[in-house]
Amino acid sequence: MTFLETRSRPRWSESWAAVASSAVVLLVCACSSGTAEAPRSPSISAIPPATATAVATPSSGEVSVARQVLPPATDPPVVDLCSKPVVNTADGNVVPLQCSTGALNVQAWTYYSTISASILGLGLNPSPAQPQSAMCDDIQHNGASRAQEPSGYRLAKAYYGWTFDVDPNKLTCG
Repeated sequence: MTFLETRSRPRWSESWAAVASSAVVLLVCACSSGTAEAPRSPSISAIPPATATAVATPSSGEVSVARQVLPPATDPPVVDLCSKPVVNTADGNVVPLQCSTGALNVQAWTYYSTISASILGLGLNPSPAQPQSAMCDDIQHNGASRAQEPSGYRLAKAYYGWTFDVDPNKLTCG
């Protein structure tokens, strides 16, 4: 007869702290790859993923992204870029458009890149009438709704550093 107190401990019951510590090390190594990709939508598969360069605030999921031309733009941005997961809203928009640092959210840009392609591709120096025309084109031909196009305009304004104001909510398309 063997008493429980005299048995040797089973191998699996070694220090749970050691096992947990090993798991954390593996998890950290697996998660610190140095690159981040924006979630891809089936309709925008031609857009290359943005390359992350540094973690801004790890707890918020924000990652700093190197400045680069984001399609459909043909000019580089005048603002910093970041990547942060977006959330769909009831009116068809996504948030946030910018990260907490004020940098433009590449994942939001990617979402709007097809439906707001005309305003996002307008460029650094449009005439005062061009933004209105581009927004009407997005609504009439690219699938943007009147609720979505103001977000596309805000992204373009930040990306290009436009100093003029257009009120996309007062848009009249002919």
